[in-house]
Amino acid sequence: MLLGFHLIFFACKTPPVPPEAQQVENLREALWRAGASFYAEQSYERFKAELKSGKEKLARERAKFGWSRDYSSLQADFRDLLQKGNDLLAQVETLKGSQAKYFTDQTADLAGRVVRLKRMTDQFNENGPVRKSLSQAEIKLSETETLLRKEQYGAVGETLAVAENCIREAERSLASILSRYLDKRELDKWQKWAGETVAESRTNGTVAILVNKIERKLTIYKKGAVIARFDIGLGRYGLSDKLYSGDEATPEGKYQITRKYPASQFYKALLINYPNADDQRTYALAKKEGLIPAQAGIGGYIEIHGGGKDNLTAGCVGLENKDMDEVYKWANVGTAVTIVGAVSIENTILAEIKEFAKNG
Repeated sequence: MLLGFHLIFFACKTPPVPPEAQQVENLREALWRAGASFYAEQSYERFKAELKSGKEKLARERAKFGWSRDYSSLQADFRDLLQKGNDLLAQVETLKGSQAKYFTDQTADLAGRVVRLKRMTDQFNENGPVRKSLSQAEIKLSETETLLRKEQYGAVGETLAVAENCIREAERSLASILSRYLDKRELDKWQKWAGETVAESRTNGTVAILVNKIERKLTIYKKGAVIARFDIGLGRYGLSDKLYSGDEATPEGKYQITRKYPASQFYKALLINYPNADDQRTYALAKKEGLIPAQAGIGGYIEIHGGGKDNLTAGCVGLENKDMDEVYKWANVGTAVTIVGAVSIENTILAEIKEFAKNG
């Protein structure tokens, strides 16, 4: 009976396992969930090694008879490891916060570039390659937002890299389309044509029509003064200068109305004298240099017509029917029609294109 009393007494004196042991184990799981193996791999490995050593010592101590166990040094070790782990967790969270901000900012920057490029390409139809690349970029940016919410920052970086490559491809395509609009020689030529047309209208007291392709505007002048301005649509490749039949480009130059159609396939129409002598010379040179298909003719039947400004034409200038009524009323056979790419670099679209080209 005395022996049983002693066993019960010493069993009651068995020291409890330090609670810090379980706390450190819980901290290890928190570090793993926080991504410590990614953000602080070496420190995390040292932490796990110290924890493993501590657990082995704890197991050896627990293997002893209860009254002979001594957890005091182990408890101090676990408390020290707790401090290290909490410091490491704070470090990981700081790194994650910095990385989250970096990737969030980068995502916002790329999304801004997409919006800017889409706004610029809204102004013209030759945006197929640009829009395709931008659509791919938008898909990747959407994936990035999901990955950011899941804190999968390794995958975020890879996805953003793909998105940026798509955006750069869109920028290259845009630069290829718009390069001539930043060419001073081209701009000087267009300004000369536009200036001559307005001056002739003023001197002769006549009506003249000026089509500005980059601004998508048709302006009517009388005696050199603006009397009306309308939004227009162009061919699929309307920003390009027409070279041959079937290229779906809108010609540039100084023309005249040769015929009025009060009823046509596209409501009302005004036929211009494309190709003129300049167009014929340009076509012949392009043909000689092999820049156009060997079997392609120069084309013709370029009109200003109704049917809606948003319908793609084959190179003509399209207007809403109500606007076409006004243009038709003012125009006559012989009325000057000048079509230019642009008349000023200072308008909103070209100013943005210029800034884009400089920064791109």
